[in-house]
Amino acid sequence: MSDLELRQRILDAAKEHFFANGFSKITMEEFAHSMGMSKKTIYKYFTSKDELVKEITKEKLHRINAQCEIFRNDTSMEFTNRIKCTINYLTEEMQSLKPQFSLDIQRTMPDLWKEVDNFRNEKVMNDFALMVKQGVDLGIFRTDVNVQVFVLMYAAAMRSIINPEILSQLPINLSQAYQAAVTVFFEGMMTDEGRKKYQNKMNEQPKEEVLA
Repeated sequence: MSDLELRQRILDAAKEHFFANGFSKITMEEFAHSMGMSKKTIYKYFTSKDELVKEITKEKLHRINAQCEIFRNDTSMEFTNRIKCTINYLTEEMQSLKPQFSLDIQRTMPDLWKEVDNFRNEKVMNDFALMVKQGVDLGIFRTDVNVQVFVLMYAAAMRSIINPEILSQLPINLSQAYQAAVTVFFEGMMTDEGRKKYQNKMNEQPKEEVLA
């Protein structure tokens, strides 16, 4: 196995374990043992557990950013389908992040948490605003609602609802909280016609693959 492949194997294992269970309660020695390798081997590629956490977190943010831009700019796709794809994608990404991971970052790595929080706000304020404006131009979203005010309200809701400490007290997970917030905000912003199209699109069942 090459150095590049071994490094990626460590990253993949860290994503699988840390995203699901957090990282504060596991030592690098325990993590290395779970992979069947020595701590020395991991330190060859990552100087500390914090560096490993930063790497997998920033990689996830980069991937989310790239995919959301693809959905937003894909004009060959019908607008309500772009909304559906974006929401489904973000929901799937959030399902892999359990509250303990976010809590660990918030409590032990405040600089990284600030970066995550800034990314979230930037995505809302920029990409979300652009998508709303596209929807207004297409008649999907109402014209009588101020886009900037709407985006600010949505950003505030995301900060309040999708928060690790708040989520740890609720009987729902991150993806369920996100879905609930999106439904309220998007459907409230839509025209009657836009809401019908959106609901029809969200209720569509994936087509079964036809095997040759």
